[in-house]
Amino acid sequence: MSNLTYAPSVYRINFFLLFIGMGLFIFPAFSSNEAHAAPKLGRLTFQAAFGNQPVSCARTISPVGTSDNTVRINDLRFYIHDVALLTKDGRAVLVKPGPSGLWQRDGIALIDLIDRNIPCSDTTPSPNSAISFVWPQGHFTGLRFTVGLPMAANHGDPTIAQPPLNMTSMFWTWQSGYRFFTLDITMIPKPGDKARPHGFPVHIGSTGCESASAVEAPKGACTAPNLVTVTLPEFDPAHQTVKLDISRLLALSNVSTNQINSAPGCMSGPDDKDCAGVFREFGLPFGSETSPPAQSVFRGR
Repeated sequence: MSNLTYAPSVYRINFFLLFIGMGLFIFPAFSSNEAHAAPKLGRLTFQAAFGNQPVSCARTISPVGTSDNTVRINDLRFYIHDVALLTKDGRAVLVKPGPSGLWQRDGIALIDLIDRNIPCSDTTPSPNSAISFVWPQGHFTGLRFTVGLPMAANHGDPTIAQPPLNMTSMFWTWQSGYRFFTLDITMIPKPGDKARPHGFPVHIGSTGCESASAVEAPKGACTAPNLVTVTLPEFDPAHQTVKLDISRLLALSNVSTNQINSAPGCMSGPDDKDCAGVFREFGLPFGSETSPPAQSVFRGR
């Protein structure tokens, strides 16, 4: 009788423990799978244009600047970082970068919009027109990013750096750091010109960087960091492209002339008047100016 009395109770306890044990195995496994689900990746794509016309190394563009010149684009590259999506109320949400590779790493990306291979053609795709990022939670109606590099990344050694900071052609010196933005153009002579005019390179980077020599990194911040903050409050990151408009970038510049005793084009010199128009279009202060208008070079499309 004692066995018949206690056996059901024993079975109930064992069944209860079995149920709890199964739960301990089942539920963590479900949570682990959920946690390791692949993140949703997005792409932010850029396009070089002249007004509404696409730009390539095979085409000439005109009229350019205040003197209505005809030019060909030979190089167009720039670094970006601090990419953020904007909510309807203007709140910025920094995105997590996508996988590291040749063109992006640690939140820094190099956009390269002109194929410099010879010969090039209209059908040749740009080397890198996009970056990848992990979609954050939420609904977004705008975009913000910075053209340039944070100081910690700007004054390293490009010969030992990981991509995309290993581009020695985008580097000035350890003192000044990298070119944040590079645009190189070839001038097409007008009828009657006796000589081929020089080009008008635009190289934007930090200036006023103090160190003992050009091969030493500065210990403090540069007086003119020349970082371009681009804010596009009405931009659909899921469907739109960021257009870089060369016509706007050079709208206030005479690309057929050059200030005497200065570097060709605009090399970011604070006294180089050839930079005045370029800086204004980028929204950067030039000379004694402290409150330039917002940049007009980048817009959504």
